[in-house]
Amino acid sequence: MRTEILRNVYNVIYQNILKHKKGVVWILALVVTAVILIVYQANIFNRFELLTLDYRFNVRHNRPGHADIVFIDMAEDSINVIGRWPWPRKWHAALIKILSPYKPKAIAFDVIFSEPQDEIDDSALAEAIRQAGVVYMPSVYDIEIGNRLTLHEGYGVTAIHEPLERFKAVLKGSGHINAVPDADGILRRVPPVIKFKDNTTYQLGIKIGADLLGVKDEDISFDPVKHSISLKRSDGIIEDVPLDNNNQLIINWIGKWGRDFKHYSYVDVIKSYTSITEGVKPFIDLNVFRDKICVIGLTAAGLIDIKPIPIESAYPAVGTNAMIVSSVLNNDFIKEVPDWVNLLILIVFSISATLVLCDHRLLSGIMITVVSITAYAVFSALLFGIFNIVVVMFYPILAIGLSYIMTASYTQILQSIERVHLFKQATRDGLTQLYNIRHFNLLFEAEFNNASTLKFRALSVIMADIDNFKHANDTYGHQAGDLILQDVANIIQSKCRALDVVGRYGGEEFIIMLSGAKISDAAHLAEKIRVAVEDRKFRIGNIIYTTTISVGVAEYSNESNKGELIEKADKALYYSKKNGKNKVTAYSSEIG
Repeated sequence: MRTEILRNVYNVIYQNILKHKKGVVWILALVVTAVILIVYQANIFNRFELLTLDYRFNVRHNRPGHADIVFIDMAEDSINVIGRWPWPRKWHAALIKILSPYKPKAIAFDVIFSEPQDEIDDSALAEAIRQAGVVYMPSVYDIEIGNRLTLHEGYGVTAIHEPLERFKAVLKGSGHINAVPDADGILRRVPPVIKFKDNTTYQLGIKIGADLLGVKDEDISFDPVKHSISLKRSDGIIEDVPLDNNNQLIINWIGKWGRDFKHYSYVDVIKSYTSITEGVKPFIDLNVFRDKICVIGLTAAGLIDIKPIPIESAYPAVGTNAMIVSSVLNNDFIKEVPDWVNLLILIVFSISATLVLCDHRLLSGIMITVVSITAYAVFSALLFGIFNIVVVMFYPILAIGLSYIMTASYTQILQSIERVHLFKQATRDGLTQLYNIRHFNLLFEAEFNNASTLKFRALSVIMADIDNFKHANDTYGHQAGDLILQDVANIIQSKCRALDVVGRYGGEEFIIMLSGAKISDAAHLAEKIRVAVEDRKFRIGNIIYTTTISVGVAEYSNESNKGELIEKADKALYYSKKNGKNKVTAYSSEIG
């Protein structure tokens, strides 16, 4: 009975897989899609997605920064001349006065001037700022660790450090310089807006760029729903600063430190001015600062906030402001597609990859997977390199990989089932599902050889024949005869041990090989089968029919070939038939 149940279950599974193959593939596609969408929304592999952004930065060609931006670096050479930091503010006042005659468009410090220093020096600096009229100083906020996404609403902001009021009163403008790295410590984006109490501050680079475009403060608007900052110029043109889906500004890193913009030494600028006043050829022709945007910041090792960025492991934070100013003036921003586009990409890739890969075997599937992953990586890199557009990259690649794993597993299972089915077709009788005589003979030959080799290994054979089968066929039809054959086959199979081999010998005859069984054991089993068949009520339509079987049993005893052993069992069967049927006869020398 258990064997019959397993056989029926197998047939149901096999037939349903064949019948609903397309449906199974679609289920696999939906499973892959659901898994990918879940891990994407949960940011489980966000670290890898960030690395793909770094990859895109590194494979694209360096982009030109705005030509008017120059750095004045407060590096080690300046420290050696001027002394330990912080410097007396008279030096900054002197630098501003040196630059002012060359009409720079902006002088932007990346230094916090929130505490008073020397009254004379502070006054000198304030006066220099007033006279120049183009000086910018930063503010910095204290924010809770890990908080970045809600800074524009004021959440997570605990304090602000602004320039002294005497400086604020004469500055051209101010902006924050907070830069919060991603979870892996790499600086890729900055909060564009920070709110604290009634104070809303844009990032310093955005503020400088907006001013240079002629945008008034009241014409800068932040739209968290549209993920953008709008800059309405004096000529009526509106420029948008695109933000990512979390309302962060992705920094457009155009090159490594020292190769992004022109750099000049803070102390060399002052020395050059001194040389000019003395009539000596200067280190630097100060005309290089005419109409320029001068970004001034600490770059000396140990005194600066150095962070890893996508294209470099150590980059002075002051460069962030220059990068953002350049992006605003060149309208050259990194644009992240809306989240619904990323979701659509994931859905399309998950479904299409699964549908395509399900029709390919292992090797061709690997090739298609590799080509698809490579093609999408190249496509994403080109989209970024040419148009500055960021689309989700790692998760579609993950979708392709997962689709391959799912479809390859499904294909292997399907092929295994098909092999089993083909094997069954080659070895089983189509009506009774017992072994056909050809395969039975192969198994019997192997077992007979073992028995003949091992003198103490028992081997018995049972042959059974349905009594009066022709009468049932003629009376009730061949369909009824087939039902009787199937039922008797099921009875025989259910009574046998798992290691017994049961075959259809031909017509209404059956044969059983019992490895390790003596003739007494075989005769006992044969009797159980005979009684079970005799007690069985066969239903043919509305007619109840009973039948019996005759059985012959023989045991191996030095026969030279399997045919002789089968012949002994057949003689015992014939004896049962001849002597009244419905009985079991064990072969003996008298019968032979």
